[in-house]
Amino acid sequence: MITVAIASEFHAYDGELYRYLLERVLGTPVEAWKSEIEFNGCKHVRKQAGLYLNTAAQQGVRHALVAIDNDGGSTRGLPHDPAHDSAQECANEHGCRVCWLHSTIPTSWREVPYRSCVVVPTQTLETWLLIAKGHAFTEPSPEQRYSRPVLKKDCYGKPQPSSQVMKGMALEWLSQPDAIARLSARPSFKAFVDQVKRW
Repeated sequence: MITVAIASEFHAYDGELYRYLLERVLGTPVEAWKSEIEFNGCKHVRKQAGLYLNTAAQQGVRHALVAIDNDGGSTRGLPHDPAHDSAQECANEHGCRVCWLHSTIPTSWREVPYRSCVVVPTQTLETWLLIAKGHAFTEPSPEQRYSRPVLKKDCYGKPQPSSQVMKGMALEWLSQPDAIARLSARPSFKAFVDQVKRW
């Protein structure tokens, strides 16, 4: 069993889905570290992640995942590129969210014995869920569906059910035998897997 500090936009939904994905990728049980720090949206994750990770380290946690949705478009919030000027991206409200999150991770979490990863689904976690369940996208690539409401509607229908119901549906899609293989073809999911495999 691995205990992981998971900083995500909404722990009961996103956090649980990331915990489950970690189990699938690592092939071992994963427990989410419990904290009094609660996150509410991407800006709060960006602001509080450093404090959250330092507190986790003080309590003996050595693994962490920090995640927000990309929420980008064709001209803003573009997918991460290793050539990005991190400082420039972090200064831009519509800059790269991978760069944003990397800037929040304390220096100590970049060195052994700590293991951390940054996860930014393009465009949202629902993009990954639609891929996992085999949704037929009309765009050339799933990442080119930019509208968050459309992605959520495609996932869960309308009206949107409770977060508990959505979580149950999502976990069912992610548990499909070919879900991880299908997801691994997508760049933002592959970036997640590559980081976790180094743990």
